[in-house]
Amino acid sequence: MRLIIAGVIFSVLMAVAFPSGAFGAQVSDQELQQLMQTIQQLKAKVDALEKKVQEYEANQKRVANDVEEVKQIKEDLKAKASHLEKLEETIGRFEIGADLTFVGQGSINNDDNNPDDGDTQDGAWSFDIEVSSQLWKHGTAYMLIEGGQGEGLDDEVNTLSGLNDDAPGTDSAHAEVTEAWYEQEVPLNGAGGFVFTLGKVDLTNYFDANEVANDETMQFLSSGFVNNLAVEWPDDNGLGARVTWSPTELVDLSVGWAESDSDWEDIFDDGFGIFEVDLKPTLLGMPGNYRFYVWVNAADHADVDDLKDVARGKKASFDNDETNWGAGFSFDQQVSKWLTLFLRGGIMDGDVVREEGDVPIDGALSLGFQVGGGLWSRDDDVFGVAFGTVFTNDELEGYYELPENVSDEYHLEAYYKLSFFEGKFELSPDLQVIWNPGGDDDADTVTVLGTRMQVNF
Repeated sequence: MRLIIAGVIFSVLMAVAFPSGAFGAQVSDQELQQLMQTIQQLKAKVDALEKKVQEYEANQKRVANDVEEVKQIKEDLKAKASHLEKLEETIGRFEIGADLTFVGQGSINNDDNNPDDGDTQDGAWSFDIEVSSQLWKHGTAYMLIEGGQGEGLDDEVNTLSGLNDDAPGTDSAHAEVTEAWYEQEVPLNGAGGFVFTLGKVDLTNYFDANEVANDETMQFLSSGFVNNLAVEWPDDNGLGARVTWSPTELVDLSVGWAESDSDWEDIFDDGFGIFEVDLKPTLLGMPGNYRFYVWVNAADHADVDDLKDVARGKKASFDNDETNWGAGFSFDQQVSKWLTLFLRGGIMDGDVVREEGDVPIDGALSLGFQVGGGLWSRDDDVFGVAFGTVFTNDELEGYYELPENVSDEYHLEAYYKLSFFEGKFELSPDLQVIWNPGGDDDADTVTVLGTRMQVNF
């Protein structure tokens, strides 16, 4: 545009400089004035166009800056989205569960058995917090924190089979890590697979299990119906390991080991070992489990005859150099849509004891059933009944404050679990009757009434 104006101006100047017509006819003053006005108009338009161009260039620069800013924002959002995705993936690998259990119980007819306390009413509460995380494919880390308060009736009513397996057994509230382990699955092509667990392990989670008599927070309360009393399990959860091989869907072979005294000192001096075969047939279309196992506890034990000789003065002291061993089974079989039966039993070396005041036990047997509430349109309710026997060895009767007439103990338990809000809240009235409590043939039969409240988060 400026070149055009310059050309016009040049032409005008040439016309003025050569008025005689060297470049054509003479230009009049009027024509020259009109030409100058045209030039001024063109110049004004050029200035206006230049201003618009500058504004356009400025807008383009701002747009370019905005585009760069938007690109940067998009990159930042992409980075944050990737970070959130990784965080979500990490959090998604964690699973957290918790529950609360409250148990209240009262005894009937315990006055003569325990004149100091007589019939009493006691309670206990506990909580569980479970945290697990899948670290990588087939690898899981797990931690269980348990705590609570109360001994329940077990310190007032002397029994061999126990009244409340969930009672923490302490007067003051406490919390501790009771399990902490790593578990790895190893699939095998065409041969099932292995699973191994290592850490602070509770072997009762893997051995002597039972579908209807294995959980004191939801099923039977008595220890005699939670696990086999004829197994001398480790004192507490300590260093332990288990390996399970599943060659087929119908068979599991498991071996486990743990410290006997669970104090994390001299961990390989004394141990508890167990081997189990679990057969899982389907009978008449119903699932079942048939577990057989043998075990050994290498902690220090005293021979019953040795204890008797010391008590009679025939020997100055006894040696804790005996080992306990035993064998057992745990069966559960569903026989209808609503009914499942169970049978559990075992034997152990009744000629040895761990402590001087222990009643020697030869074996134990329990059986019972569970009925699902769907039979009466209460799908989540459960009714269960169990009866058990602890077989005692009477060779120490009268020694070390043991009963003068040692006898087998018999135990009956029945409960009904009322479930609300899809199992989030449960109430379980519970009845227990114990004959010959503590293995004392002279003790009165004791009845225990109780209620369990369970809150599952």
